[in-house]
Amino acid sequence: MNEAMLIAVRHSLWANEKLLTFCSGLTREQLSWTVPGTYGTVEQILHHTVSADQGYLLALTGALPGEPRADPQKPGPVEQLVSKVQAIRRACEELLAKPFDVARVIERPRTTATAGVILAQLVHHGSDHRAQVGTILGAHGLDANAWDLDVWVYGGELGIVSQR
Repeated sequence: MNEAMLIAVRHSLWANEKLLTFCSGLTREQLSWTVPGTYGTVEQILHHTVSADQGYLLALTGALPGEPRADPQKPGPVEQLVSKVQAIRRACEELLAKPFDVARVIERPRTTATAGVILAQLVHHGSDHRAQVGTILGAHGLDANAWDLDVWVYGGELGIVSQR
């Protein structure tokens, strides 16, 4: 596995977990916030993101991490999503610890794609929806520094980035 891709996947799952942990402290009203142009409410976006990650891992490994699957149409407590993301992270680590055939073709219910594209989609999809949650929270006056999900912050936590 390419080290850059491994860092990207790990960052994406770290950022999901960090955002979910932050959002688990929000009120019901705050979780129901939305703004035009986003997927839905904060709560729906969080459940959708986790559900999608579960689906990507199901396609890549044949197993569903963190069962049952998150449901954006019937969202449960945000706190429960943290353990699902931890299961997704463990499944990704197991998957990427072995030789990874990025060219392996995978049939999914609505698409056929290579394993590498599915993994890239996991990273992109999470980033897109984390940005939407940030937009919603920021539009309602919450400070984005409270949930800083930047790759630089992640690298700093790993000790591979230093600030000057």
